[in-house]
Amino acid sequence: MNLIETERLAIRKMEDSDDAFILSLLNEPAFHANIGDKKIRSLEDARGYIRTKGLSSNPSPNLGMYLVSLVEDAVPIGICGLLKRDQLDNPDIGFALAEQYWGKGYAIEAARAVMDYGLASLGHSRIVAVTSASNGASIRVLEKLGLRLERMIRMTEGGPEACLFS
Repeated sequence: MNLIETERLAIRKMEDSDDAFILSLLNEPAFHANIGDKKIRSLEDARGYIRTKGLSSNPSPNLGMYLVSLVEDAVPIGICGLLKRDQLDNPDIGFALAEQYWGKGYAIEAARAVMDYGLASLGHSRIVAVTSASNGASIRVLEKLGLRLERMIRMTEGGPEACLFS
């Protein structure tokens, strides 16, 4: 069942049956370069990721990653969702699309729908985003969503600096 639907995208909770897509997405070179290596190497690992990053396991209601697929044929193209990290006061939006779906406006469409859902339906008053300074594509998506660079932060002590958008 879809939680959110746009003109082109269906956004729903991830399920164990999404394991092959998650395995593939999380091992794309761009995912490793821009988000990081999550050490997902098998279908079992992918199901573990789904269970820990998906909605069902998140301690905050309705926060977690959603599966994004095309409305026309239900083909999964990425993930998008709201996460609550200990280092941040507000939920932050995250997204990743399979490289073959880049440049078609899907990231903006999915992120806008998830942000609107978080603000209007879940009652969040503020949503932020974190990305590396070298991830130009994500920065452009965040700016098109109306988010602006607030400051540089470190998500872990001694870790690399990241851009906090709000």
